[in-house]
Amino acid sequence: MPDDHEDRLTILERAQLLHDATLRRHGEMLERHADTLVELRSIQERQERLMETLTTIVVQHEARLETLTALAVQHDERMATLQQTLDAIKDLLDRGNGH
Repeated sequence: MPDDHEDRLTILERAQLLHDATLRRHGEMLERHADTLVELRSIQERQERLMETLTTIVVQHEARLETLTALAVQHDERMATLQQTLDAIKDLLDRGNGH
């Protein structure tokens, strides 16, 4: 018949082994979690740099668009002036050279 003391020791040894294994597993999980956090921080920093770059590009694009809009307005004004000049020349030609 097995000794109760030996059974208890075996149960305690098994409990200790299970406890040790659980602690190791928990430690591994914490290490993976820490590694994941480092990777996430790196991704966040890259996203912030990309956002800064995109913001700069948008600002430059808006400035260029303003310049192009101003040039388009100047072009339209010049074209209107040229059209008036051409209309005046055509009117003179249509009237002939009758002093």
